[in-house]
Amino acid sequence: MKTIFISFVTLLFAFTAMDQLTGKWETQPSSKGNVTSAVFRNDGSFDGYINKKPFVTGNYSYNAEDSVLTFTDNGCNGATGVYKVNFFNNADSLRFVPITDTCTERREGMQRLIMGRVK
Repeated sequence: MKTIFISFVTLLFAFTAMDQLTGKWETQPSSKGNVTSAVFRNDGSFDGYINKKPFVTGNYSYNAEDSVLTFTDNGCNGATGVYKVNFFNNADSLRFVPITDTCTERREGMQRLIMGRVK
């Protein structure tokens, strides 16, 4: 019974941690007018959009204890990206700080992003 309870609490914590990141996030329009958005789902999948047009899809895990996002997507030849997620404005905004990512284009693009939660 104790093992079942511990497993349940661990699973509940994992879903609660993902809830901090799940949902739709969006940037303000860039100087070129582009808007980047991402949708993180509870099942560990995500999609990325530029101006509401899909450009990337993949799977992720999020460790809320360390605020670390680990993901792979259909770009960058399957390279895994690991980023610290810094939440601010009462967790309604976020910024990604690269920990490891061998995909230079993705790393440079993500570290400039500031996204707000879309309600």
